[in-house]
Amino acid sequence: MSPSVSRVRGLAAVDPPDSFPVDVLQRTGHDELLARHVPHLRLDQRELFRPAEVDAYVEASELVDASGTISGAGRLMLDELDDRVGPDAFLQFITDEDRRLVRGEDLRLTARRILRGRLSRVGLFGRLLDAMFRLSLALRPTVPKRTTTAAVVKAEQLGMHDTPVCYARVVEAGEWVVLHYAYFYVMNDWRSSYRGLNDHEADWEQAWVFCDPADLSPVWVAVTSHDYHGADLRRHVADPELTMVDGHPVLYAAAGSHALFFRPGDYVTRIDIPGLRWVQRVRNAVVRLWLRDDADDPGSGPTFGVPFVDSAPGDGVGLTEWDIRPLEGRWVESFRGLWGLDTGDPLQGERGPSGPKFDREGGIRASWADPLGFADLHGSLPPSAADAAVNIEKIDRALEDLDHQIDRRRRMLSLLDRSRSPHDRRADSDSLTELLRERAELGGLRDRFLDGSMGDVGVRDHLRHPATPVDEFRAGWLRSGWASISIPLLLASIAAVVLLDAVTLASTAAIVAIAIVTVELLVHGRVRAFALLALGAVLVVAASIWVFGPVVGAISGWTVVRWVFGGALLLASLGLLLTNWREIRHNARR
Repeated sequence: MSPSVSRVRGLAAVDPPDSFPVDVLQRTGHDELLARHVPHLRLDQRELFRPAEVDAYVEASELVDASGTISGAGRLMLDELDDRVGPDAFLQFITDEDRRLVRGEDLRLTARRILRGRLSRVGLFGRLLDAMFRLSLALRPTVPKRTTTAAVVKAEQLGMHDTPVCYARVVEAGEWVVLHYAYFYVMNDWRSSYRGLNDHEADWEQAWVFCDPADLSPVWVAVTSHDYHGADLRRHVADPELTMVDGHPVLYAAAGSHALFFRPGDYVTRIDIPGLRWVQRVRNAVVRLWLRDDADDPGSGPTFGVPFVDSAPGDGVGLTEWDIRPLEGRWVESFRGLWGLDTGDPLQGERGPSGPKFDREGGIRASWADPLGFADLHGSLPPSAADAAVNIEKIDRALEDLDHQIDRRRRMLSLLDRSRSPHDRRADSDSLTELLRERAELGGLRDRFLDGSMGDVGVRDHLRHPATPVDEFRAGWLRSGWASISIPLLLASIAAVVLLDAVTLASTAAIVAIAIVTVELLVHGRVRAFALLALGAVLVVAASIWVFGPVVGAISGWTVVRWVFGGALLLASLGLLLTNWREIRHNARR
């Protein structure tokens, strides 16, 4: 059987086994087991930071809270971080003095080469969201300039990158033995160095290896990637996408963000925007109408949101020899503060992170308390337990129990039907439907058990929206140029509409909309969709004029408001155009 269609056993069960072999773990020992399966990390060649120890970081940091500095740099030890420190406290590794000491040659050494064609990889609306995010940086508190360079210099002076360090623990969760690994970086420089989402002092990334307790062999590997969770973040050891070297999974860390991936490449990562999810539904409906192929616009995580690029080619340092330290102690168990500068960013992205156990609000992370739930492994059993957990007698007993519940529910519905409100009747009907669905699934399990295919489950059947690296991308000057000027042109056009009087609103809006849509389609080679979209654009513009025209006409006399709003849009357009042009020139020179 080829690897692409390989199957594994032991992913479905009815009841847990009566007993489990734990003596193997006791004989092996936690330290030996953690070293046996510690992941190998592959870094980007441009990466400035490596997994480091927290001791030197804490000792070189100030501890600060709302009232001011609690402890100065050099006066704080790791074991002093505990619940005596308030949840509003944070560590500050880089001070204003550190930033002032940065020299010109240091800045040149930390200049990064960003990904070519970053904006060309996403559509018009994705670029609009990117522009909105860029403009928000002018209003939000962010990590001060030169922090990245100062962090590189200070970390090197302290020797924090001499030996790669990871923190680890062993957890017995459900029927699994879970190896939990945590990696600490001095800084996340994704925004300043690679045009990503954010910068923040300190960064924690994590990985889990789920082992069969019978022989402690790895079965699943899960990783952290931004704020995502669920089945898409794990891979089976038999999955051809995951490389295993002598029992060690190989993971690829993205430049700056340090998000972990299972194979090398560049990933378009979209940061979800909860308040705008309805736009995703509209987009999907339009895509289905056009029958357009979206293969040229891949991404990881949600298919809608602000697009950024994670670059994880794995062409830099490979980390295979680790100083593995215990993920335990008061600094892990009870310190609820932040590990980096708290800028107070309302969008959270520029604030320092919390530790492996707690989130920024001081609550315990789901990934810490429930690693099985984080990786969507509840209900799954290790291969050695699956056969013992399921037999025809247990299935028949479960079916008999379900039949009793279904029969009882039906009788209750018939007796109470006339006395229940329509809402209650719908709820009762839904509960009966759920029981019937479980009954059908269990009946199917019984059939598979009898024909010998019960445990055959594809190693990738659990994946819904897995992160997929984009192919080698060469945008060309036409597409790159249009990607850089399209959103500034759109903002400038809106400014022109605002500044012009209401009489010219209709013609200006229609011309701008049709022109931008036309160029977007032609540049991206979507000629067949041009006619339909152009017609749709005209209809949308006409409807907008009919609905909003009176409003625009009413405020046309508000000269000050119009000039302030229109002027702000023009300044934003020029700022984005300058930023995008500098990005293109930066890549062209290197």
